[in-house]
Amino acid sequence: MVTLSAHQNAYWPWMGWLNKVGRADVFIVLDNVGYEKNSYINRNKIKGPEGEIWLTVPLKTKGNFNKPIWRVEESAGKWRTKHPKTIRQYYGKAVFFTNYFWAIEKAYSYLEWHRFFPIEMMNTRWYYQSILQIEGHKQELIINLCKHFKADRFIFGAKGRDYCDMGLFKKHGIEPLFQDFTAIEYPQLWGPFIPNLSVIDALFNVGAKRTRELIMEGWKP
Repeated sequence: MVTLSAHQNAYWPWMGWLNKVGRADVFIVLDNVGYEKNSYINRNKIKGPEGEIWLTVPLKTKGNFNKPIWRVEESAGKWRTKHPKTIRQYYGKAVFFTNYFWAIEKAYSYLEWHRFFPIEMMNTRWYYQSILQIEGHKQELIINLCKHFKADRFIFGAKGRDYCDMGLFKKHGIEPLFQDFTAIEYPQLWGPFIPNLSVIDALFNVGAKRTRELIMEGWKP
C-alpha cells in the first residue's frame, strides 16, 4: 500500500504537520494553492519567559490573496535578521541549541520564505505541487495526486472528517485516514509545558532523535 499526504506550506511547522510527513510514503507541499491570511503558512509560535511568541514573515499580501503561495512575495524588512536573534534570545541556553542553530540561522540567508520547514527530518519522499503541476480543486486535487503516485490511502487532518466525501474516495479506491495528533510533553525552557509550538522548540530542548520520536508517537494510524 502507498500512503500519501499533503499540506500547505508552514513556517517552522508544529509536530502535527511533520507527523503527516513521517506517516506518509509520499508528501506533497501544496504551494500552488491560494495563500490564506492569518494561517500558519507564514507564521508560527515559539516560547519565551512570558509564554507563546509569534514569529511572522511579513508578506506583500495586498492584492495577492488569490495568488498561489509560492508566488506571494515577502515584504522588505528586517525579519531575516530579527527572527534568528529572537530565536537565539529565547533558546540560547537550551541543551541542543548549538547543535542546530547554525543550520537554522543559515536558512535565513538563502531560503525563500515559503520553504522554511525541516522536512528533511523525516524519511519520506516529498514534492512541491508547483513543480508537479498537478491541478484540481480541493478533494479533486487530492484524488489526482493519489492517482499520480498510485496511492491507495490519504492522510487528512482531524478536521477532514467534516468535509471528506467518503463515497467519492471509495469510488476511486482510496482509503481516507484522519490524523488525531496529541502533543507529548517534553522538557521546555521557561516554565510549564506548552504544546503545539514550532518544532524548533523541541529540537533545541531535546534534540533531533527525541524530536522525531515525539513527532511519530503523537499519532499512529
